[in-house]
Amino acid sequence: MLFSHAQNTLAWDALAFTEVLMTQPMMVVIGGKPGAFGAYRDGMEAYGRSTASKDRQLVLLDDWSHYDIYDKPEPVAMALERMVPFLKQHLAA
Repeated sequence: MLFSHAQNTLAWDALAFTEVLMTQPMMVVIGGKPGAFGAYRDGMEAYGRSTASKDRQLVLLDDWSHYDIYDKPEPVAMALERMVPFLKQHLAA
């Protein structure tokens, strides 16, 4: 990475237009154990700022971290239990 572009990269805000762009149904799944990289904070912010969405849901998996949700069977099953019906409802043809 060129040093001259570092400022643009570090200043990038992934949630900058959340209030305007997130109008579709949205489900945010986060682990309840905050980690070192801000996934919990970012998930809560994305959910909180997506007020234009007519159907938004927050799934908080209390005893799990962000990284546990990737590959540990129990939290993955808990997330899918909520996600599958949500996706079937909103992606039905």
